[in-house]
Amino acid sequence: MYDYICPGLVTRVFPPQQPQGSRSEIHVTETLRVDDGLEVVGIDFADLRYVMFFADVPEDMAGKPPSQGSRFVTVVRVEADHGTMFLPDFWRLPCPHMVWQFSEALLRAMRHHVDAHPSVQQYVCVSQTRKMDFLCERVIRQFTRLHGSAQFRCMTRPEAGRTVGKEGLYGFARHESCSA
Repeated sequence: MYDYICPGLVTRVFPPQQPQGSRSEIHVTETLRVDDGLEVVGIDFADLRYVMFFADVPEDMAGKPPSQGSRFVTVVRVEADHGTMFLPDFWRLPCPHMVWQFSEALLRAMRHHVDAHPSVQQYVCVSQTRKMDFLCERVIRQFTRLHGSAQFRCMTRPEAGRTVGKEGLYGFARHESCSA
């Protein structure tokens, strides 16, 4: 997905007009279509810019031919490059306590995509490190508790005792809530 981050995309996602407000405010863009089977949402937070990609699920990850109603989700720092995009030190927030606001930003970006693409029935994401697992778990708890037009439940989580360096796969499926 990194290869899609080019000056043209950055300008589309983050127009030159900077949002007004404090640096701790979260600014989440609308969903933009980049290519067939690929959408992005921009996140501007604490003077850092991220792009959340929503792509067709790769066949090797799906375990079977993926449906059109599935999206693989990943987040990349706009300023990252091939050498730094998976290095935890490059992803540090200015203050560790900002992880709460960052998880809120991720949640808002997910909600933008969910609302813009009601045909998407499943979302899949992969955490690269144990620390990212904690962030994923935090976002999952919030995402599955959201009340709105669409409800999701976690269908797949990584094994609790997985070895270091092994990716963690998370999957969510849209479901109807049971109301009496």
